[in-house]
Amino acid sequence: MNRLSSSEKEFLADHGAAGEAGASGPPEAMQELDVRGISSPLHILRAHRALRAMRAGQVLKVITSSEQTMAEFQALSKFVLGYELLAQEQFGDEFVHVLRKKR
Repeated sequence: MNRLSSSEKEFLADHGAAGEAGASGPPEAMQELDVRGISSPLHILRAHRALRAMRAGQVLKVITSSEQTMAEFQALSKFVLGYELLAQEQFGDEFVHVLRKKR
């Protein structure tokens, strides 16, 4: 069951994920969410919603355009027990956050 609305699906690009349950593929298939230019707190809400729709072990890469998201994604992984923040990097004006759904 996919809980994302049709407008949110356009932001979520699947990169090598198995897609359907039971299909062969890497257990940590990465999905990408591009939320550049979206104001706070919508980028956190969209990432949280995408993670909830994922299976345990899957990885979500979130691309943002705001420096404040560094602290916000750290807080998300700290206070939402089912998510793990794997990496955060800055590339020019873009900020990349990599999260894994643990359960």
